[in-house]
Amino acid sequence: MEIALTVRDLEPEDLTDLDWSGGPEHLNAIAEVLQRCWSGEVASIVITLPNGRLVAHGAVDFSKSAGYGELWMLSVHETFQSLGVGSMLIRALEDRVRSRGVGRARLGVEHDNPRARRLYRRLGYRDCGTELDGWPVAGGDTYVTVCTVMEHRLGAGV
Repeated sequence: MEIALTVRDLEPEDLTDLDWSGGPEHLNAIAEVLQRCWSGEVASIVITLPNGRLVAHGAVDFSKSAGYGELWMLSVHETFQSLGVGSMLIRALEDRVRSRGVGRARLGVEHDNPRARRLYRRLGYRDCGTELDGWPVAGGDTYVTVCTVMEHRLGAGV
């Protein structure tokens, strides 16, 4: 069975349909990303079903590293994982990177997420280091983790 999926820019009204991607702190972070989209330093996209429901979200930051588009906030609804939606999300974000004339994409993957790491490797990403990363969680705490930094030299279109 095939389902036609649509890739489009994140819109303010999408925030209520992203509750599956994380808690209130995560939704606040996505709202902040939306603000940064309007300045042009970030592009944020969603993938939707024909009925408009969101099944994936991701963003690319053009201000974090010179010469790279930094992919982050990557999430696919659990019902749609392992169906090619993650690959579609990454490719669509890479298209955004290319459209800005940037030739490389970079992302971080948590050390304890081998499934995502396999996906990124399959899509051409290679390890290039490690870094600490963190984000706010419930109760005012910060979750801190070690990430493998991966990068990919993008093909034609640059």
